[in-house]
Amino acid sequence: MMTPVLITAAALALLAGPLGCFVVWRRMAYFGDGLAHSALLGVAISLLIGISNQLGMILIAIAFAVALIWLRTQRLLATDTLLGILAHAALSLGIVSMALLGMEDAEVHDYLLGSLDSVSPDILPILVLGSGLSLGLLMRLWPGLLLMTTSEELAHAEGVPVRVYEFLLMLLMGVVVAGAVQLVGALLITSLLIIPASTARLFAKSPEAMGVGGSLFACLSMLIGLPLAQQMAVPIGPAIVSFSVAVFLVVLSAKLLMDWAKSKKA
Repeated sequence: MMTPVLITAAALALLAGPLGCFVVWRRMAYFGDGLAHSALLGVAISLLIGISNQLGMILIAIAFAVALIWLRTQRLLATDTLLGILAHAALSLGIVSMALLGMEDAEVHDYLLGSLDSVSPDILPILVLGSGLSLGLLMRLWPGLLLMTTSEELAHAEGVPVRVYEFLLMLLMGVVVAGAVQLVGALLITSLLIIPASTARLFAKSPEAMGVGGSLFACLSMLIGLPLAQQMAVPIGPAIVSFSVAVFLVVLSAKLLMDWAKSKKA
């Protein structure tokens, strides 16, 4: 089963790379955490109404994004406060609901930290196809998202439907969470978006180069972290993230050394 899983992981990583750029640029890390925490509630909903886990997580992601956008328009609380409330409410409700539905602590643990045992082989081709379609949509939206990230006023002036693009960006993040949460785990899934993109940012000369670099680093983390976790018999999510952090530190050290060398020559 490892080969199909690695192919699926690579497909998800290719989407996570450029999507993570917008998470970094737009400072959406806290939203990513909230969305990941809501994944457990999506699993509970899927068990309750008899649909696939991934579809349940995507539906909850849509509800999470809509709730955040609506509450933000009310201007009652700061965005980070709203995210904190929604994230912890969804996480708590998800864990309680899964317990009431008869899921054992070990199963909940697998969703929190990732496990191949919870991955159904039947869903892998759907995840690959969904990742490919989502990546195509992201590339189609790329110019507008980039303009919106630079200046929302300018994006409005150019006719970009900012709120629609913002919702679609959140939805694509939901697709990554739904696809990768069983591999990386709900507690660490946001790292797959942030760390590879941040690594690529250290040397990228353009937004496109950062997106490609983010995909490459995300793929590297997935393709090495998964077999490493299996070999060492450790949780998959922490293994992938630990390797990703190690790559980030190596690239950061190389950049600092190069900058130091340049300053010496100057």
